[in-house]
Amino acid sequence: MAKCLAAITVENGFRTDAGLSWTLEPAPADGTADAVLTAVIDKQQRAVDPALSKTHRLTTVSVMAKVPAALGSGQTQLDAMVSDIEEAMANKQHQYPRGITFPIYVSMEPLMPESAGAGWVGVAVTYQSNTPNK
Repeated sequence: MAKCLAAITVENGFRTDAGLSWTLEPAPADGTADAVLTAVIDKQQRAVDPALSKTHRLTTVSVMAKVPAALGSGQTQLDAMVSDIEEAMANKQHQYPRGITFPIYVSMEPLMPESAGAGWVGVAVTYQSNTPNK
């Protein structure tokens, strides 16, 4: 996922530069960063597919992003970030190690600041994948 998401830059044809802020070590945004992009494991559970139930776990991952948004452009920036994440993740099965099923889009949840003039919007895009137990 890191390789896919770190590619999110305007130079690479995306709408935002969130990939420049990619991190594997999520921490609370301090308000000074222009953008934040990370992926965190939400949970693991028994694989739903009976053929994988003894060898894999169904792993749920949230891709979380925070991007700058001027007052009045929050929805536009939110849409751009969601589109960037979905595009970065699309058709990349070849980048995943053998035994890991390609992450499937599950849902999107906006993460809005408490005040409309905060200067940013956020999103959590949830994916699921079957990952080997070992």
